[in-house]
Amino acid sequence: MKYKIIITSGGTSERIDNVRKITNSSSGKLGCTIANQLMTQEEERIEKIYYVCSKTAVRPQNSKIEVLEIINTEDLKRTIETLLKKEKIDYIIHSMAVSDYTVDFVTTARNISDNIKGHPEKDPYDLICQNVNKLVANKISSNEEDLIIKLKRTPKIISLIKEMSPATHLIGFKLLDGVTQEELIEVATKLKEKNKCDLVVANDLSNIRKGNHLAYIVKDWHDYIPVSGKEAIANQLVSEMFRNDSL
Repeated sequence: MKYKIIITSGGTSERIDNVRKITNSSSGKLGCTIANQLMTQEEERIEKIYYVCSKTAVRPQNSKIEVLEIINTEDLKRTIETLLKKEKIDYIIHSMAVSDYTVDFVTTARNISDNIKGHPEKDPYDLICQNVNKLVANKISSNEEDLIIKLKRTPKIISLIKEMSPATHLIGFKLLDGVTQEELIEVATKLKEKNKCDLVVANDLSNIRKGNHLAYIVKDWHDYIPVSGKEAIANQLVSEMFRNDSL
């Protein structure tokens, strides 16, 4: 059997204006390492890898790997949906750092204050959330004072994958910062159950900062494998993916 695989890698960027953005920082090194390890261990059984990544993400080089560049969460959603509709995807390795929020609008504290004063009969919460005095410009002036950016939630891409393609094996990733091992495993396991993942790779940012990329490949509540270093993580993950040709 020949497998088709999607790997998401890097981080999304959400536009504030034409020159400013909010970015999830991720080099894409782990996603790239996983792609390379797939080619090393299982190239004969892989038909195609779609490597969906941000502009600055590290990218693998192989004739079986097609790079698809995206910018923001909506781009990622459209790309995943398109691939799942036109292809039978066997595995999705969702390692991308996806923004939880995107920009709804930009305004100023003065605009919000004036709007509330001008409509004393209305709920201030509604006036703030539906601010009519938004700043609309290709580039917001650097002379503006007291800028306020209102954010709104982005779609949870991982939660959509099994809905669109129930037969696709899904590997999720969870990143926390400065938590205990027990908490990290617990959160990763809940993510696995909620989104019907087959495996979850759990990371703690504090370990990555120290240069010790310790991760846990979570299979179940009390069934997980600690692995240290990107190469080792990728190697173990690929081994678990293809164990007995099925998760």
